Amino acid sequence: MAPIETLSIIHPSVPTLHKTPYPAISPLRPELSQAGRTVLIAGGSTGIGFAIARAYVQAKASRVILLGRREGVLKKAAATLASEAADKTATTVDAVVCDAADLADSERVWGQFKNEGGFIDVLVLNAATTGAVGPLLETKVGDTWRAFEVNVRMLLDFTQRFYNQEGLRKKYLVNISSSAIHSFDRDAAMMPAYGLTKNSGTLLLQQVAKDVDRSNMQIVSFHPGGVWTELAESAGVPKETYDWDDENLAGQFGVWAATEDASFLHGRFIPVHWDIDEVKKSDVATRIGTDKFFLKIGVIGVTEAK
Repeated sequence: MAPIETLSIIHPSVPTLHKTPYPAISPLRPELSQAGRTVLIAGGSTGIGFAIARAYVQAKASRVILLGRREGVLKKAAATLASEAADKTATTVDAVVCDAADLADSERVWGQFKNEGGFIDVLVLNAATTGAVGPLLETKVGDTWRAFEVNVRMLLDFTQRFYNQEGLRKKYLVNISSSAIHSFDRDAAMMPAYGLTKNSGTLLLQQVAKDVDRSNMQIVSFHPGGVWTELAESAGVPKETYDWDDENLAGQFGVWAATEDASFLHGRFIPVHWDIDEVKKSDVATRIGTDKFFLKIGVIGVTEAK
């Protein structure tokens, strides 16, 4: 969720665009219930990640695990959600300190989950960094490589660990991507390391989805909209500059993406703004069924000879 992602992405056959939550993606819908599931949210203590965690609590997940580096912020977020869940759902909310981009820390935490005998049903990949601001040739190589470690390697590490869990239940992976993966003239131009690495991370999961049946592990990537977050503030974007999207739109969409209703988007990327009911009835759904490259990362204008 780059701080400059504020313009809705349009499609002619999906006329309705949303900036706030709407009924079709409400976590209160019985069809979207997360009852009986354990949900792990990497980067779940603030902003979009916290909104997603809140939506999973509302959807009655059995356990929501917030993962992050800052213990105080994590505990405060978990306490807030636990308070909201009281007398409404039986959701347990846990805070686990972890630097998701640190392989040793990741090994420790996933080993802990395994030792507990638990099973992660839903993995939400929200942790990210903007990387250095400025042209790639004018920034430090180490800063750009750090963005790869967070925005790409971490996705591969967590996805492998998630996929290799012992158990036969279907797994749902939700990737919080970015409009910067395709908006090269605007978003990626301002923060090229962010666009480069978010593109790479989304392509990585696209490739994983190609090799995994959706009945085993469903993978959906989405652009969360332009949301005022710590990431936006730290990048120096004035809050009054844009008409920001409601973080709960992405939050509730993050629950919908982990349901059978979203299975047709396996391996695809979709903007959070598009009305889902219209998408399913439009030529967007038709093209998904007939065009294996639609809503995927690739080079437009090049076709292999047959």
